Amino acid sequence: MKPVLRSLIIITYLVFCCFSSLAQEKDSILNLLDGYIKKDTVRGQYLIKASNYLTYSKPKVAIEYIDEAIKIAKDKKWKKGTASALNQKGSIYYTMANNLKALDLFLEALSISENINDEKLTINLYNNVANIYADMKDFDKALANYNNCLNISIELKDTINQIRAYNNIGNVYSETNRVNTSINYFDKALLYAKQVNNIFFVAAIINNKGLAYKRKKDYNNSLKHYKEALQISREINNKYIEASALNSLGKVLVLQNKFNQAKIYAKNSLAVSKNIDAVEWQADSWLVLNQVYENDQNHKKSLLAFKNYIKLRDSVATEEKKAELTKKDMQYQIDKQDTLSKAEIKRQSLIKNSAIGAGSSLLLFSIVGYFLYKRKRDAEAQKNIAEFKTKIAETELKALRSQMNPHFIFNSLNSISNYLVNNDIKKADEYLLKFSTLTRSILENSEKKWISLKDDLELLKMYIDIESLRLKNKLNHIVSINNNIDLENTLIPPLILQPFIENSIWHGVSQIEAEGIIKIEINSNNKTLICAVEDNGIGREKATRNLNKTSSMGIKITSQRIDLINKTKKANETIKYTDKEKGLRVEVTLPLKLKF
Repeated sequence: MKPVLRSLIIITYLVFCCFSSLAQEKDSILNLLDGYIKKDTVRGQYLIKASNYLTYSKPKVAIEYIDEAIKIAKDKKWKKGTASALNQKGSIYYTMANNLKALDLFLEALSISENINDEKLTINLYNNVANIYADMKDFDKALANYNNCLNISIELKDTINQIRAYNNIGNVYSETNRVNTSINYFDKALLYAKQVNNIFFVAAIINNKGLAYKRKKDYNNSLKHYKEALQISREINNKYIEASALNSLGKVLVLQNKFNQAKIYAKNSLAVSKNIDAVEWQADSWLVLNQVYENDQNHKKSLLAFKNYIKLRDSVATEEKKAELTKKDMQYQIDKQDTLSKAEIKRQSLIKNSAIGAGSSLLLFSIVGYFLYKRKRDAEAQKNIAEFKTKIAETELKALRSQMNPHFIFNSLNSISNYLVNNDIKKADEYLLKFSTLTRSILENSEKKWISLKDDLELLKMYIDIESLRLKNKLNHIVSINNNIDLENTLIPPLILQPFIENSIWHGVSQIEAEGIIKIEINSNNKTLICAVEDNGIGREKATRNLNKTSSMGIKITSQRIDLINKTKKANETIKYTDKEKGLRVEVTLPLKLKF
């Protein structure tokens, strides 16, 4: 989840004198805007300020205002106004999690601000671009940009940007589990925010300190900071910080087994999150309620809460993966643009230098030509690398979608409902526990390229157990592992065997009357890990007739994942199918990758 502070600290290029009068200032600006209809730079300034005030409470209205401001600024050839308005529009899109659009707007604004030598706006824009890098998990670039912002803002004695830089640096350290360092930076930011009476920043910083203490497992300090952030957010009527604080309080209280208090905060968080259409916080609130009702042995409410969580979380996970893919593509565009820009600058420099001595030597032109060719070749090589990285991200997105097969999700939930209808509470509880554990594990591991073989086999076992319950226990499985394999130390791409097991169950053993058996074998040979899935079903020929689009897509995506592994590891791993008299054997070879 995107840290609240970073998403809230992106603001437009404005000077705030006293946040205690924020509500009055907003009303004053809106009144001025209503009374001033002339399409000039004065109205443009009012529109930019009004849009900033409405970013978190009424983002749609904020967009309408800023679009009008951009049109006025461009019509009047008002460069500073254009850059400020573009920055504000980028800030709105960032809060709406549209990072690609936000980055385009920030870079367009940055080009103008550098051209007119507006240092304060340039700092602001560099900071906003750094936030995008942080969201892309490119923490080194994020820290470099944040530190650059900090150094310039200290030189300019720009307190607001110092606060933002300290905050965001703290945020990066928190996300990378350097929690003590992060708290030091948050404390510096908080000191300056209180000095300038910037209550909005104070609330956001305290909220982020709560998250840092939670990561440190110092739950009492975490609760203390979240409660303080909640109180301030209500005083300044910031629904985003309020929703985040309420949500986080519920989560921490569940960790402390204080379920009654957690329920109160989760219900309040749900109401506020719905009001601002924050889907992820809604999902998290339902998950807290699921855990509360599960603790109360209220299975029907627990199931309903979990269904709502899955529905919303599935939507969030898909959007996050789309965003991750977009970020990968965005990184490719940035790298390509940067590479080509540098190549062009060097090309122009070489042309200029060669022109000075053009008449002196033909050899000089040959050298220039060679370097131009080399630059172009290097640019193409970097472009190909970036495209390959984008393809990896896209395949990972598809892999997650195939693992979170909606048919599997809803069939499982329907099975749980059936157990409840039939008053088989024990079975329903068993099913729900396995299902919730599996879905959480899939989402947690979706960010990882490789996990331990032990963890992966546990996930596969949970998946098979769930399917066995659905099939009334007519499914059994056997796992055979070679003695020379260290389960903890051996790594494997998460759930790469799951589509083959799914096909074996749905299109193989579920079609026979006898007990279905899935056998998983793990062996190794030199530098190769050999994984096999074998079943006693109806066989490939009959199963192919019944194979649906989702199942075949899962196999196709797995093939793409292996192709990408081959390219990145310079390997030649394969998928091999062997038809048996009864059933099918699939053998997947992978590079043998070890933790240590």
